[in-house]
Amino acid sequence: MTTQALSLPQANLKMALWQVDADSMSSSDLYVWLNDSGLPYEVSIRLHELASYTKKAGNKVLAVGKIVLLKIIEFVKAHPNLATGIALGAAVGLLASSVPVIGPVLGPLAAVLGITVGAIAGHRLDQGYRQVDGIVGVTQDFIQIARLFFQLLIDVFNAVFRNVITA
Repeated sequence: MTTQALSLPQANLKMALWQVDADSMSSSDLYVWLNDSGLPYEVSIRLHELASYTKKAGNKVLAVGKIVLLKIIEFVKAHPNLATGIALGAAVGLLASSVPVIGPVLGPLAAVLGITVGAIAGHRLDQGYRQVDGIVGVTQDFIQIARLFFQLLIDVFNAVFRNVITA
């Protein structure tokens, strides 16, 4: 997977298509979907606040927050086990940090290991279970995860900020 720099017309087209997607879902529908997906109430409110963020680019108002949120939702739908593995790893880190006396030392280590192992295990489940040999297979999976995630971020930021003019 190679990344090519988008030309201005390509970025404008991609941004216009993403804006159409963002406009097709009302803010209240997005909030209902966030609540119905089983997220905690506080998380739904914070994500809804993100969705309300807009940025003016030229003579257009872009729903940047809603576009980013929809892209994150799209990524999670495409890789549900990866997202679940990361969430479980983060939960392990939070639980470990609540242990008296050694929690502050154990928590960050448990979070890093839990998130890493959870992400790799989730990714393997998303790809269909396959037997991989040792550290090389784990490293390959980790690289593939990072590539997918950062490609998503690159695409979103290239399209969104290509139109934004800073003064």
